[in-house]
Amino acid sequence: MSNVETRDYHDSLLFKKIYGYIAAGSIGNSMGELMEGYTVEERQKYWGWIDYLPPVHKIVGTRYGSERPQPSVNDRASNPFDTGLGHPPIGHEQFRVPGTTEDGEERFRILATAIIDKGGRIDIWDLARAWKNLVTPDKFGWQLGSQDQRIYYSILAGVNPWDVGRYASWPGLYGTIKMIGAVGVVNACYPEQAAQDGMELAHLKDVRGVPGNYAVEVAGAHCAGVAEALRPNATIDSVRNTAMKYLSPTPLKEYQSVQELGEKCGEDPEKFGKEMQAKYDNRQVSNAVEIFSAAHALLKMSNADPRKAIVYTVNAGRDTDCRAHTAGSLAGALSTIDAVPMEWVKTVDDAMSVNEHTTSNRTSLETTEGLYRAMKNNIERMRRVINDVDSYGF
Repeated sequence: MSNVETRDYHDSLLFKKIYGYIAAGSIGNSMGELMEGYTVEERQKYWGWIDYLPPVHKIVGTRYGSERPQPSVNDRASNPFDTGLGHPPIGHEQFRVPGTTEDGEERFRILATAIIDKGGRIDIWDLARAWKNLVTPDKFGWQLGSQDQRIYYSILAGVNPWDVGRYASWPGLYGTIKMIGAVGVVNACYPEQAAQDGMELAHLKDVRGVPGNYAVEVAGAHCAGVAEALRPNATIDSVRNTAMKYLSPTPLKEYQSVQELGEKCGEDPEKFGKEMQAKYDNRQVSNAVEIFSAAHALLKMSNADPRKAIVYTVNAGRDTDCRAHTAGSLAGALSTIDAVPMEWVKTVDDAMSVNEHTTSNRTSLETTEGLYRAMKNNIERMRRVINDVDSYGF
């Protein structure tokens, strides 16, 4: 019996793939937030093996439960775009109920809302309008942070959306890619268009052409992989092979080396995590190429089982929420919502329904319905183009 209810199209394979993508991505983002940035050894020390959705209790400005400091999301000294209006103070206490997501998921929800509201593919101007309409200053310092302030206040100041990413506070990191996956949904089964749209929209958060910064092309690769995962006969290998087409030689070489490392580790995420810690020692944990590569390796390790993909990724260390969002969502798309633990879906949906700091209180199902309608509209537009060309007698 299907896990989804009511409407007829809920039982279609494509709908269940999209629902799996949305729900598992949100779950991974939530489960991985507490131990983000920690090593495998630190996670073992503080929490043991994580296979549940934990509450998050922390003081903004510190890393809760550790001696190591964590930069505050509300550090006004480093953010010239911060007006200081309505932001919680540095050092404020936060308690996030199980299922609460974080900044990357917020950016995803803004982009998804832009697609839903337009009813189809969007351009960078549509995305900028969504930021202007959905974000308010009181949301900063909770789920949205300083990098989001730069986007928001740049747009309000009239900066061309194509140029906003030039002023990113953390260029080359994975926040660009984590917001972008809904582009693959609206372009379901069409990786080429998904990649092009993804690379355009990524410019709101990052910039292309800077040495060592591959975030924009990784965004395109991710969107292509999502669109491929939604094809009826998609496999883990077809998703990985599709994504690789959009990586230039340097990130491609790194991506392939991580896939080989994953294969050597078998089905041992902690071993893989420790190997990745050694490989990327003293490097920023949120690097776009590293996280994207690790998520795909863990997707393969889990055999695209959403529960395993999320749990393996969360327990493998470093940027756990970003990795789990990517690996979990792709596993959900490949295996459908029927393979996603519904108790986890409910926990995330319940948390979002009462969240005062989110840009959208939509449940995973409601987001899926909106994106599914937008995807169908996109298909109908393409059909009209094909019919017009066919009328010439090709």
